[in-house]
Amino acid sequence: MTHTVGRWLLATLLAGHTAGAMPAGVVSADEAGPDPGPARSPRTTRPAPPPREPVSPTVHTGPATRLATHRTVDQQDMLQHLLRHGMRLLGTGQADQGHISGRWQTGSIQQGEKVLLHLEQPMTAGSTLLIYRPGAQLTDPGNGEPMGQLAHTLGTLRITGERVERAWRAEIISLQDSVQTGDRLLHDQDFNRDFPYHNQAVAPVRGRLLWLPGETNEAGADQVVVVGLGRRDRVSPGLVVTIVHTPAPGLDPVSGQALRDQPQPIGEATLYLIGEKASLALLGPTSHPVSRGDEAVSR
Repeated sequence: MTHTVGRWLLATLLAGHTAGAMPAGVVSADEAGPDPGPARSPRTTRPAPPPREPVSPTVHTGPATRLATHRTVDQQDMLQHLLRHGMRLLGTGQADQGHISGRWQTGSIQQGEKVLLHLEQPMTAGSTLLIYRPGAQLTDPGNGEPMGQLAHTLGTLRITGERVERAWRAEIISLQDSVQTGDRLLHDQDFNRDFPYHNQAVAPVRGRLLWLPGETNEAGADQVVVVGLGRRDRVSPGLVVTIVHTPAPGLDPVSGQALRDQPQPIGEATLYLIGEKASLALLGPTSHPVSRGDEAVSR
């Protein structure tokens, strides 16, 4: 009897444990628990983006000029013509030989006409002089240093050896432009008119464009300019220099920061007549118009 009652009590307890509820807060392995939501990755700190480096835009006015890829026969002919009949350069403090002081005829001075000269020094019969008219005074746009003066050539004359009181008589032998009394006289230089193109200077050189033709502030291919490189820089005729433009300073419209200058090559020029501090040069290929103050550098 005792064993029977014990077995009944054990069966009853086991049945109640299986059918009863689990204690609060306990979840069985087969029962779904509360939804924890999407899994979250560990929080990371993003690096700050690098600061934006403002770059100055290159601003050019006017159309781009002809871009050449090689030297042409026309350019060679142009250089020869410029050496014979083009402008000259006067050094700082250079004195001339005198001026045309008088004439006998009326109207414009013609080739073959006899004129009177005031000469600073006596000259032998047969001497030839270049007739010129003073042009622009040249200064360095960076520091204002005097760099010489342009001389616009007008023609040539020959001393006859005759004297009229204190004046000397001469004959006009060639004219390139109108000549008048007061025009100045120079000994013409004997230039080497057969020089090779080259781009190697004795040492790296850097100068600025001092003068552009006409009333504009820009120039392009096949125009004559004055470059602030001369004998003191040990350059020689035929040197091809690169023209470099640096944009004007300004502010970045987004960040307000000062713009970083970005020099850009925009063309080239050939030095053909070397002066003391400056040289005449013929512009070659240009991708944009060049301006006074642009740099000319050797390669």
